[in-house]
Amino acid sequence: MASSQKARPKAPKKPPTLSAKELQDLLDKIVSVAPSALGPLGLELLSLEPALENGRRIIRVFIDHPVSSPPLATGANAALAFSETTPLGSRVTIDECVAVSRKLSETLDDPATELSAGYILEVSSPGLDHRLATEKEFRRFHGRLAKIKWPVDGKLMVLKGRLATADGPLRLITPTGEITFEANADLKAALIPEI
Repeated sequence: MASSQKARPKAPKKPPTLSAKELQDLLDKIVSVAPSALGPLGLELLSLEPALENGRRIIRVFIDHPVSSPPLATGANAALAFSETTPLGSRVTIDECVAVSRKLSETLDDPATELSAGYILEVSSPGLDHRLATEKEFRRFHGRLAKIKWPVDGKLMVLKGRLATADGPLRLITPTGEITFEANADLKAALIPEI
């Protein structure tokens, strides 16, 4: 008597992931090609955010139109001057995100390696609640409302206020005063949407 055997389904192939060195090389490559890829489109690289989701490496690329900061208001009228400041830059469109994604993908994907299969590239505008990490980002969003969190003596300090970051030290103007801060790994900050 012949026995019947059921074919076992093949396990799904695990998507390749990037090693820490490959990830850093990819981030460095994006930073190096960004000016030539984005400049002709009238855009610039704002920040990169690597993430790992469902076993896949995601590289979020935040782009924006180049802007210059408004003049720094000081003294008692600082908050009023900030509230009268128009939004910085013009909005990034979906078509611009698509164009940047294609341009970066053409530059980054190397058919000779599996690097292109090891990550997903997402291109986006900063958004209304963009996280702030670098001094460049804090300066770019001078005058905008932000929330800043950082540990102080084992407790989490949370402040909301307007960024006073056009020049000089990074400052936050709050209803109770002004604080000076540095962009570092302990500090967590994000824009607060103003609608």
